Amino acid sequence: MTTIEEIIASIRDEMDGELRERARRALAERPHDWLVDQLLDRVLPPAGLPLPPPRRPAASGEPEEARVARIERIRAWGLDAQSLAGFVGRYRRLSRERLEAEGLLIDPPLKGAALIGPGHRSAAAEELLREAKDLLYALLFADEDAGVHLDRVERELLTLTMPRAKAHTIGFVLRAATGIGAEGTWRDPQGAADDERAPNTLLQVEYGEIAEELVGNGIGACLRLINNLEINEQVLYARMENLEESTLE
Repeated sequence: MTTIEEIIASIRDEMDGELRERARRALAERPHDWLVDQLLDRVLPPAGLPLPPPRRPAASGEPEEARVARIERIRAWGLDAQSLAGFVGRYRRLSRERLEAEGLLIDPPLKGAALIGPGHRSAAAEELLREAKDLLYALLFADEDAGVHLDRVERELLTLTMPRAKAHTIGFVLRAATGIGAEGTWRDPQGAADDERAPNTLLQVEYGEIAEELVGNGIGACLRLINNLEINEQVLYARMENLEESTLE
């Protein structure tokens, strides 16, 4: 049963994405010099005044109450290799075409255009999107304390490339990333996902893999589904590779 805390957390997630998009559009209309002055006023105040303290977000990159609610939902699964295989199989069948045909997506923007907002998702699609984000969090960050029973034996690296303006949709990954690069733009060698006006963010996150390599499969399945339900890129580029000194202790 959905709790009040989960409802509030979901509304906050939706409002956060809309607020960022609206603020970005409003700021893009302002003169460049004005934006520079505003930035300097915040990071270089007049001499003699102390610098403002840095913001310290939660380690997961999301409000504490939302993180706790996410962990409780994950714990209820008792996630292991067998149930993970079930998630992967189900998610792989949910293509963009099938999501539209089954009424989960309702007149969504063309692929490669704007984010897919709540108005284009059914209630069932909202639940599915939340589940996919929960599973992605579980595979990247959760352990036995969160009810995730996976015998992780190798260390892997996820490298994810996505538009900077859409990166907030997986904020817990963005803020927990071991490496973040956001300079310039990234170009698709096939030409399918280029947008010279849209800077991209490169995220790198380390995670533990199991002998059956189901964690990487699950991460890929989650990202494809999240892309189809919200991020809405033509291709969301992710690479998973084994790291040296791969045995976990």
